Amino acid sequence: MVSAQATAGHAVAMAVATTTRGFTVLPGLVPPEAVERTLRHLHLDLVRNGAPAETVGSWLWSAHWFPHLKWDDEVLGLLEHLPEELRSGELCDPQLLLQPPDDCEDVELTPHVDAEPEWANGRPYLRILGIALTTNRLSNGGLVVWPLDGGDPVGVELGPGDVVVMDPLLPHTSGLNREGAIRYAAYFRFLTPA
Repeated sequence: MVSAQATAGHAVAMAVATTTRGFTVLPGLVPPEAVERTLRHLHLDLVRNGAPAETVGSWLWSAHWFPHLKWDDEVLGLLEHLPEELRSGELCDPQLLLQPPDDCEDVELTPHVDAEPEWANGRPYLRILGIALTTNRLSNGGLVVWPLDGGDPVGVELGPGDVVVMDPLLPHTSGLNREGAIRYAAYFRFLTPA
């Protein structure tokens, strides 16, 4: 069920396709209960199954945490609160992103543009949606984007339940987490339909 707030944010969300910056933030679209349900699901998996160091290491370096949970109702349920137009297209593998504190010196951030999966057969992404499950800010490694209209990189601040809608051509990366807590987010990419 889409909330009234999601419907109200619809016009803004769809305008991202024509904005010169290539991204927009839609605050509070996903209710706290849905965010909490997803976080609980992830943490219960750790309690029930544990996570050996080699597993956590592979998740950390691939930036895809809990790959065995990405299609679960608790994760996909985050999308139910967004306008249908934001969910149009073919959904690719959801990405659960956790960023523990970084233990390194400052490094120059290098942006990237997400590559479509091989099975897409050349079909481009329509949009990328990021949903914050915890506060995401520059000091905890939050999203940094290089606006399509030029200029300096911008840190995107998100509260739990906020959604960032990104043009698929928008260069972006995560920053460095200098705080003591893990940053959580979920990303959903939609392809042009076949």
